[in-house]
This record gives sequence, structure tokens and C-alpha cells, in this order.
Amino acid sequence: MATLGSYPSSLPTSSLSSPHCLGSLSLALVARCQAILSYGRERVHTLSSLHFLTSTFALPLLILHLQHFKMPKRKQTILQKAALAKKLRQSTDQHVSAVIPTLIPTTSRPTPDTQHAPSSRLPPPPPPSTVSTSDQPQPSTSTATAPETSVEATRTAYDVRRELMKNINPPVVTDTDTRHIFTLNDIRRLLDIAACRECYAPLTFDIQTDCLSSKLIVTCTDCENGTVFRDKEVRTNTGKKTRLQENNVKGIYEAVNNNIGLSGLNRVISTLGFNSLSKGKFTRYANFLYEEMGIKYPAMMQEGIKGVFQHYEKCGIFPDPTTGLLDITVSYDGTWMTRGHSSHIGVGFVVEVDTGFIVDREVISNFCQVCSNREKKKLPITPEWTIKHEHFCNKNFTGISASMEAEAACRLWGRSTELRLRYTTFVGDGDSNTYLAIQQLSPYDVPVQKEECINHVSKRLGTRLRKLKKEMTTTVTTKTGKEMKKSVLGGAGQLTDNVINKLTRYFGKAIRGNKDKPNTSTHEIRKNILASYFHASSTDDRPMHKHCPPGVNSWCFYKRGESDKTKPCRRHSDKPGYLSKIPYEHRQAIMKVYMDLTTEELLKRCMKSRTQNSNESIHSKLWMKVAKHKFAGLRRVNFVSQVVVMEHNFGYEASYFPSLLGFNTTLSKSVNLKSLQDECRRSNTRKTSRHSKKKRQEYTRGGF
Repeated sequence: MATLGSYPSSLPTSSLSSPHCLGSLSLALVARCQAILSYGRERVHTLSSLHFLTSTFALPLLILHLQHFKMPKRKQTILQKAALAKKLRQSTDQHVSAVIPTLIPTTSRPTPDTQHAPSSRLPPPPPPSTVSTSDQPQPSTSTATAPETSVEATRTAYDVRRELMKNINPPVVTDTDTRHIFTLNDIRRLLDIAACRECYAPLTFDIQTDCLSSKLIVTCTDCENGTVFRDKEVRTNTGKKTRLQENNVKGIYEAVNNNIGLSGLNRVISTLGFNSLSKGKFTRYANFLYEEMGIKYPAMMQEGIKGVFQHYEKCGIFPDPTTGLLDITVSYDGTWMTRGHSSHIGVGFVVEVDTGFIVDREVISNFCQVCSNREKKKLPITPEWTIKHEHFCNKNFTGISASMEAEAACRLWGRSTELRLRYTTFVGDGDSNTYLAIQQLSPYDVPVQKEECINHVSKRLGTRLRKLKKEMTTTVTTKTGKEMKKSVLGGAGQLTDNVINKLTRYFGKAIRGNKDKPNTSTHEIRKNILASYFHASSTDDRPMHKHCPPGVNSWCFYKRGESDKTKPCRRHSDKPGYLSKIPYEHRQAIMKVYMDLTTEELLKRCMKSRTQNSNESIHSKLWMKVAKHKFAGLRRVNFVSQVVVMEHNFGYEASYFPSLLGFNTTLSKSVNLKSLQDECRRSNTRKTSRHSKKKRQEYTRGGF
């Protein structure tokens, strides 16, 4: 049996540039895959050691093998493990025989890697006619490795969005040239041994540096022939020349987009031996990025909205023939830059619920540093200065931070018709101010309907119960004679925080319903919610299981015992319910909370079980790029929010902003962008952890 130590743990990246290394690289990769299958416990570590191959042919090959691998159980015998490994190796060889012939060139020369690779295990390649020539596997037409379940049933909003955007994304040009860092002495020593092609005279050079960009002029000392090597110059969207260089633009883009800033960028480039950037030059480059983004962003979003129209057409929903407007369902939520009620910047995102496509966003700011400094210095604010400063002012709102979410919603709903859309239904949280503001605005000739985010609704139960626990107190006297207030619902067997968390989870489970049997009416949701309360309050003297589902497969032990008389039913006292030890008069206060949260009006807005998870995910992406503990102005937050929208809608590689400016994406950056996209894909399809599964199963059969 092969061991992990008998194969190289990594392959040199420099070998990728050789046209003759592909065969040896493929064979070494097959050896590594076989070792992965034989030693499943090491598969994650081994896969990370081959991370630099994920953008080439290694990614589909590794996925092809790993998706058929299942970790053997701990209690399996050694013989069972050996049989499983043998079966997996045979399956591996069959898959590899269909993939490797397309990767190994027939004229490749043998290399040391080929000699050490276990080529004897590989069967002879099949005829060329049996080999698939498609470069990219089609997810919807896969037959060999497709699961038995329906593809439509397993598709997520991420999959729908990627499919809609695949024909819209612009082609990405990858630059095969790599960048290297050399010192001035290295260049001088190189030119000392070089000579002119014309007269063989010595060469001299002159170098001009501008932060990360350089200009090298090499001339002959005799015939004065020369060559100039310089960084690519940036042009505006209209083709106008600028004094900005490519490397500087890319570096400042990463500094602005990844929360590095001027000081962080200067620390990095000064460590590498480059000249630091001045604040004025950094601002000039940043303003160029902001202005160009204002041109590129609307054009890409218009193309992306066409994908939303295509999705609704597939679902049989078409725009209004008279107005040309399409009614869609969106989720909306606001977020603030800093915590508390004193934030100067707020952002609102409108997300289409089926595709997860960000349709629009708005950034609100009630503070401008330049205006504030001018007021502190008591300088006059003249009309001439106001006109000059208006384009760069960071203040576009005069209200308080608490009203930013509603203000952003009014702006987004007010301009939705410009996108040929109407947000007639939106999923929101418990904040009523936003919905009231939209109702007062009345942007359409039809009313805007609101649906509740079921995650926020389920959290209301926990909030109300904790508030009730804090309010229901009694005065007790300690041993020292001091009087203190103590909650009557606290202590062992009472309404502890752990019990509140479990009741909240059961409440949310009842609203969501079962994937195989979804809720069909508000009466059914109400019945399921009350079932969790009465079940947890039942005792031997007073069983209350009227609302629990009947049958032998019921999660209620009492109903299972009634259906199956062959097995003795356990008593309530064997495993008391969470609320069974609370006095009846105290349970009435808890029951009132349940009744308030199960009204007909509220449950109607929860029927479709929709959430704001997409908005919460987008918020986290935004504030990862703009730290909450650092100051940032309106223009930077607006720029970063546009980058987040493009990355979310179109993917990291297609929305890489320097490539939209006309720069070729370097090979190393392309690999980095693909790895980010792969991580985003894994986070959207990641399997539920064992801890999360246990929490979900507590409400199933025998859960409580």
C-alpha cells in the first residue's frame, strides 16, 4: 500500500512553465490522489498542500475523487478498511483513465517525477474517440458523478446567480508575465556584462522610480541606441491620458479595497525598498478609482439586471405590458459603520430573494470632515467654496443615524422604476419605521407588501422571555440581612438562558416547517408553535399533548406511546419538560408571550419562510473591507460597497476592477481570485457540522 511519505507533498510552481512537465505532473498528482484515498484522514491537509494547482487541471481531478470518498467509521475492522481502500483505488483508476489521456502530452519526455510515479497502477489509455474533449464540466448535464437527487432541488441562490451571470461576465485576460523584484546593483551588474547588438559597446542605464512603478532607459555608450522599459500608463474611460501608472493603481486599489490605507501600504512598500507614497498622490489615485468606478459600475449592473428579468421569465413572470416594469420580491436591511446610535455612515442593500442578486444599494452619511474642520476654524462658507466642494463633500444626509435605514429605503424605492423594477414585496426585520416610510412614500400605484424574516421573528421570543425574566422579580433577604431583588423565573428547573435558547430554536423550527412537508396555513404554524410550549409544560398529572403530531414517527414520546402499544411509554417525571417545574401562575406570563407572537397578522407574513441571510452576509463582506474601528468617508465606503456588489453578483475574477480598467490580470492574481471564488462556493454549499446537526435533531423524534 502506498504511503503519504512516498510521494512529494508539493510540486514546484516553476515547473508549470515547462511544456514537458505536464505528463509527470499529472502522474504525480494521480499518486497523490491515490494516497489521499488510502489515508482519508489526511485529505484536507494534502489538498491544501496542492492549493497552487486549483486553477488548472488539478481541481476537477481532485474533486472527482474526493466526492466519492467517505471517511470509514471508527468501529470498522481493519479488514473492512482494507476492502474499502481497495475498492476506492479501483474506482480511482477507472476515473483517472478517462481524465489523464487528455492531460498527458504524447510527445512528453520522461522526467524524474515520472520515473518515481506509480505508473504501473494506471491502466492503458482508452482510444481518443472515447475521451471527452470538453474543457469545463457542465453541472446540469453531469451523468457520471451526478447525485441521484434532482439538480433543481439542490440548487442554491448562488448557483442560480452564477448561471445567469455566466454569459454577462466579460472575458478576463490573464497576463503570463510574472513580476520580480531586483535591486539597482543587480541591474548594474547585469549591464556590466551586456553589450550593444550593433557595435558591441558597453551599455549604460538610467532609472526613474515612482513608488511601485519604474522607468528604465538603457542606452549604448557609443552608438547611442537605446530602449525604454516603463510601466503601462493608465487611460480614462474616454481614452484620455493620465500620469498614473499600472502598478501604482493596482497597489492603491488593494489598499482602498482591503482596509490597508495609506499608512499600511507605505509600511509594505518601504519594507520592500520602494519609495513611499505621499498623501496627495494617494488621494489623486483614489479619486481616479472612484470616478472610474462611477462609470463601470452602472454599466455592469444594467447587464446584471437583465439576468433577473431572464430568471423571472423562466418562472413565467413577465413585465407589465403597459409600463414595462417587473414586480419582484426583495429583501432589505440596513447596516451602520460603527456600533451604537452615533454612526455617521449607514448602508442599505436591496437583494432579490430567489437569485440573491444585489439589485441596488445606497450609502448615507451625515458627516464631512472638511466641512467640520471649516466650521471649527470659523471660516466663512461662501457660495463659491460650496460649489467647489460639493463634488467632494462626504455629507448627503442631515438626519440622525437612527433614521438612515428608512431614508436609504425611500431613496432605493424611489428610483427603482429607473431600473424597470418595482419592489412590490420586501422581506424585512421587525423595524416598523422602514415600512412606514415606504408606505408614506407610496412609490407605486400598488401597495408594497411586507414579509417577516423568520430568523428575526424567532429571536423575538428569546428577547421577550429574557425581558420577562428580568421584570418578574421578588425581594429576598440574604443571610447578612440585606434585601435584594431576585427573578422568580431564575434558577435550576426554571427559565434559564439554556431553556430560552432551546425554546427559541423550537419556535423557529415550527415557523420554518419541514422541507418534505411545508406549512400550508397560519393555523398549522400556530399549532406547531403551541405544541412546543404545551409539550415542555406537561407533567404526569397534567399531560398536554393535544397539539403534538400523532403517529409512531412523531417527535413526541407521548404520541408515539399512544400509537405503539407494544412498547412501554416513559413517564414525564423520567425526563421533565423544560417548563414543567415552573408554577402555573408564572407559566401564564410565558403563555402570553407565545400568544402575542402567534397572531394571525404576524404568521401570514411568515408563510413563505424567507430570511435576510443574504443581506447579513453582504454586510459582513462590506465591513471586512471597511473596518468599523477606523474612520472612512462617504466616497470610500461608496466605492467599497460597489466592489462588494460586483464581487457578489458577478464573481471575484469577472469583477476585478483593474481588469475592467484595461489591465491584464497577472497569473498569480488570477490564481488568488479563483481561490477566493472557490472559498465562496464552498461556504454556500458547506455541509452542516455535527454540532449544528445535533441542534436540529433535538426537535425530531425523541428530541425532547
